[in-house]
Amino acid sequence: MLAVVPLNPTIGRIIYQFVARDENGDGDSNVQYKEIDVIPAGSFSVDSKSGVVRTGWSKYEKGETYRISIQAIDMTPSDNSTSQLSEVAILEILADERPPQFAKQEYEVAISEDNLVDYSVVDVKAQSFRSIEDGRSKGPIIYSLESGDSSSSDEMKWFRIDPSTGIVHLTKELDYDDPALPKSHQFKVTAREDNRESHVALKIRIEDVNDNVPMFTRPLYTAQVREDIPLNQTILKVTAIDKDSGDNARITYSLDNQNFSINENGEISARIRLDADQFNERHFVYRFNVTARDHGTNQLSNTAMVHIRTENTNDESAVFLPTSQYTAFVAEDAQGGTPVIQIQARDADRDEVTYSFMDKNQRSTQTMNLFTIDQHTGLVKLRHGVTPIDLAEAENPINLTVIVEDDGSCCVYPSKTHTSYATLLIGIEDVNNNKPEFPDCARYSEIAKIMEGTYKSDPPTIVKVEATDDDSSANGDIVYSLYYTQSESRKAFVIDRHTGVLTPSPHVVFDRETRPREDVTVKATDRGDRPLIGFCQFSVEVVDVNDNAPQFERPSYETSVSRFEAIGTSVITVFAFDNDAAHNAEISYKLEVDTTAGEEHQNDIEFFELVNRRSGEITLIKPIPMRTQKFVFNVIADDNGVPESLESTSQVILNVLDKQQKAPKWHSSPDCKPGITVAENVEMNKVILRCRATSSGDNKKSDVIYKLTASAGGHGNSKAESKFRQFNKFENGNEWVEVAIMEPLDYEQINNYTLTLTATDMTSHVASTKTFIVEVMDVNDVVPQFTVDLFTGTIDEEMTPNEYLEKMNGKPIVTVKAIDTDSDGPQNEVHYRIVGEANGEETKHFRIDELTGEIFPNEKFDREKVDMYILTVEASDRSVSALPGANGPNKDNVKVQIVINDVNDNAPSFEESKYIGRVKESEGEGHDVITIKAHDLDKHSNLRYHLIGSGGGRIPFGVRTDSGTIFVKEPLDFESSDQYHLILIASDGRHNATTNVYIHIEDVNDNAPQFEQQKYATTVIEEDVDVPKVLFNVRATDADQDEKSSRIVYRLEGQGAEEVFRIGKYSGMIELVKPLDRDPPTGVPSWNFVVQAIDDDGMGLVGYADVQVNVRDINDNSPIFPERLFGFIEENREPIHSDGVYFMDVQARDFDDPTTENANIEYGIVRNKLIDGEPVFRIDQNTGKIFAMRSLDREMASEREFIIEVRANDRGVPSREGFANVTIKVTDMNDNAPFFEKTRYEGSVEETAPIGAAVMSFSAFDADEEAKDNVFTYQLAEESDYFYVTTDKDSKQSAVGVLRVKQVTLKKAFLRKIFWVGKFEKI
Repeated sequence: MLAVVPLNPTIGRIIYQFVARDENGDGDSNVQYKEIDVIPAGSFSVDSKSGVVRTGWSKYEKGETYRISIQAIDMTPSDNSTSQLSEVAILEILADERPPQFAKQEYEVAISEDNLVDYSVVDVKAQSFRSIEDGRSKGPIIYSLESGDSSSSDEMKWFRIDPSTGIVHLTKELDYDDPALPKSHQFKVTAREDNRESHVALKIRIEDVNDNVPMFTRPLYTAQVREDIPLNQTILKVTAIDKDSGDNARITYSLDNQNFSINENGEISARIRLDADQFNERHFVYRFNVTARDHGTNQLSNTAMVHIRTENTNDESAVFLPTSQYTAFVAEDAQGGTPVIQIQARDADRDEVTYSFMDKNQRSTQTMNLFTIDQHTGLVKLRHGVTPIDLAEAENPINLTVIVEDDGSCCVYPSKTHTSYATLLIGIEDVNNNKPEFPDCARYSEIAKIMEGTYKSDPPTIVKVEATDDDSSANGDIVYSLYYTQSESRKAFVIDRHTGVLTPSPHVVFDRETRPREDVTVKATDRGDRPLIGFCQFSVEVVDVNDNAPQFERPSYETSVSRFEAIGTSVITVFAFDNDAAHNAEISYKLEVDTTAGEEHQNDIEFFELVNRRSGEITLIKPIPMRTQKFVFNVIADDNGVPESLESTSQVILNVLDKQQKAPKWHSSPDCKPGITVAENVEMNKVILRCRATSSGDNKKSDVIYKLTASAGGHGNSKAESKFRQFNKFENGNEWVEVAIMEPLDYEQINNYTLTLTATDMTSHVASTKTFIVEVMDVNDVVPQFTVDLFTGTIDEEMTPNEYLEKMNGKPIVTVKAIDTDSDGPQNEVHYRIVGEANGEETKHFRIDELTGEIFPNEKFDREKVDMYILTVEASDRSVSALPGANGPNKDNVKVQIVINDVNDNAPSFEESKYIGRVKESEGEGHDVITIKAHDLDKHSNLRYHLIGSGGGRIPFGVRTDSGTIFVKEPLDFESSDQYHLILIASDGRHNATTNVYIHIEDVNDNAPQFEQQKYATTVIEEDVDVPKVLFNVRATDADQDEKSSRIVYRLEGQGAEEVFRIGKYSGMIELVKPLDRDPPTGVPSWNFVVQAIDDDGMGLVGYADVQVNVRDINDNSPIFPERLFGFIEENREPIHSDGVYFMDVQARDFDDPTTENANIEYGIVRNKLIDGEPVFRIDQNTGKIFAMRSLDREMASEREFIIEVRANDRGVPSREGFANVTIKVTDMNDNAPFFEKTRYEGSVEETAPIGAAVMSFSAFDADEEAKDNVFTYQLAEESDYFYVTTDKDSKQSAVGVLRVKQVTLKKAFLRKIFWVGKFEKI
């Protein structure tokens, strides 16, 4: 800090003010300024609060410098753990006029090369001090700029300084990337004011801007390699140059082709294995772009093309198409010679391949088991002589291994052959000639049972049916289903279509009392192309569940008994029935008190008992008391079922009569027999009983009332009650009861009924019963019903009846079945016959067994004439029908479908004797050319195709054996052959057919023009002005024969194309049109570009050749040194040998050809420095290394810096030379001891000063101003009990010693020695 003071000021005049802030300068100004010392003491004072500096004297010596040292103390600290003291601030006050003062001791700035002219670079404004003479004002500060390098006068053309403002401006455009231009500039700035001036050094560094795009040395890079080049081995190297610097010039390369990789050096290698076989040309050119991208802030990039030609090697095995896992089928009745499948393999190397089988000894063979393979075409056929018997006995499937081997004919490079393997599974394809059969069908009715009830979830398995089919594969794969007639709405069961498991339907209630058995028809269908069907019919027993309680025939019984009846007399018989099965209907009876009859009847059952528990007959066991008028009790019927029995209750009322009463008496009559037989088709209202009962008591004329009850088949139910009805009629004064039929009877449902007539005397209430059995007589009222609506069967064609019976072991084609539920006898005896037209054609073809319904063939069939017969079969019983309006027996008919199975008895045929196909030669393997279909009258004939050349030999086509599609198997070449005559053979396994196929190859432009040379090269002299100059006459030819391919256009592409070089469009003459410069920065030593030959008048395929034009150098460039050369050498270094001390080297650059003498440089010193008449420096003429020949002392002003002039000259003819100044600076070493500015310091301190209070400050100086280790530290020479010294930093970050209080109590003045501690010690 600097200030001035007038020579004669008033005391207390303000000359300066310190300003400090806490919080490292970012806080408030609430600080206290602590004066350390003032030298001389008392000359100035500092206000502790404001920092204002005031004069302490009224007179100051002109030219004297006064110093004030202070520290600022933070009065409001936020962190007590850190120091609250600032660095030491030193103010130097001059009692004289001061020159302007710059804010910094030196300035260094950076400027981007892309700034515009007149850009403001830096402001180096200096501070002006007020005049020490009151009332006098100073003139303006004038700034000037001069080069900091006395040896260079070029600096001033780049920058200027505004003389009034001190702002430095750019005056000329910069270019960091020009090697001839400086990268930094050194200046000295002068500020002049009233003949006083100060100076400051200014360094301006030029910074690079990313303004240069990376440039490749070639627009096109080419290489030729084998396709089996190892991965990561360098194929070629690309180079891009970026004139920028640093990251702006650091280049990263990338490719747009995943087959290659590139490293940071531009070296391209294969990332994955290369393939030269991609277009069947035995070579392939990879064309892609390489990008060079710099790392500047705004990245710049450029691209070049890369062409890498890969040459084929026999490095690949043949590959099976479309897979190495082949599957084929041959019919079980196929004959020898039948084509099975064509194996196809492709060798990407375009080798010839041969096919064979592998035998059990791992050797190749053309015949294996039942098959042969063509070694050239890969066609697999059944071996000649193979019969269906051989196929039937063979393992199924047959597993073969196919071998394909290449011959290495693709390539000029010798190599071993390759072998590939494929698996071929040949299945023996079944013919669907067996229908499904149920071997255990008859047993299912015995084992199929279902408990009555409903099954909404978790249905049980009733039975698992199983059908067998002697066919294989899909023909023997069976699907199960249930068959219902069209009229059947009740579908009681569900069957699993795969397993045959039969389960109850969740939608059906199974009730044994309604349906004790359920009929089932299961259908088994195979999965053949024309499926065959088998049926199984059985019934499922519905197993009884005790779900019906016994039912009394009456809800209550009432009769009369005489008071004087003898003990043991039967008084009444009760009857109950149960609709459950017998084991759940074993009814027993017991007597029980009727609790609802009152107290007087609680002991009534003591007078009666049952004859036995199975009988409902009740007898008297005790005399009837005189006062008893009536007995009331209950009788219980128990069915004894399982798992729990069920009971029913009926009330019995016995009225006691004082007189002996007799029951009504039934009169015998022809119309009142205990057994009656009626036909089931009896007319309605037919009277079947006519009976009469009369009273047997004293009152003969007492009326009798009748009551009818009915049960079916020994079981009563409401339906039986509704079938019959009683009618009372008076005739000749007598009352008769008649029973008539009210509803139709059906023998097939109920074949007998039990009727009970009860006659009750209305006076005595004594009853008498009479039981009748009504037998229902069956009549022929049921029509035979076929079990299915359509019966199906199959039979092979071309088979006589006897051959059929022999083959099928006497089994029929199909068996029809009808059921008649009439009772046994003629009325349910079913007979079958085939019915048809009057001419009887149906019976001519087939016969039917009248009793069994089995249908057999009567003749041999030809499927190609008739492939299916529909028969009508009639089923009739053997009795006259009882149905209304019917004549003769009951009968029904059904349709029978008999399918004639095809056998291979017809040869295939082609529609045409000649077929023509066309294909372009460019079509690849697998391309379909033409599909030719043969036809066979045999249905489902499995035709197989194979293809041969008309003259034998190898052909480039194959045929898909299953479809007849001819495809390209090997590469085509119009130039080799433009037509092929082939023979296509179709075989159905027994018979063959052939046709001619002509395939024309169409020429395409598939050959690029080829140059006579792959590379053209020449050399021209640099700067030769004799242009234009013919360099080459190139010529390309095209193997294609069409006119378009012969019209070739030539073009140039790449470096210098059309600008420096040109070519005749049709002539191929390449000319140089401009003189060439070989040397940098704009010259190119070698020009590389590509010449293209394009057929189809410039619109077709492109052929390439490389062109290289080398430029022969002439010595037209002088060596150039960098724009500024600096060297540094430490002082005091003594040479230890005669070479001197090496400290730097200089390098000149010559843009001429470095391989010639034109760029071979020698160095020398033109202008050296002498000390004592001896040269100070020496330069090595070959390397440019500079040596110091003596020790130098920086503290001597004459040895601080040297400027010498060096020369570089090339060895060309004539030689050229260049010159440059070298600035050599001697660097400071710490070889001088420090010294104090005074030999004695005096000061005072208040006795109450706190510990740590500053007493005074002192500074040391050293001649080694720039030595790196010249760091000052201060301490007392002798230990003091009262004071200590600290080393603090002043505002310039220089070390200053501060004497501070150690103890609080001070009573005397002390003198202490201090010294500087460093490399040297001095007291």
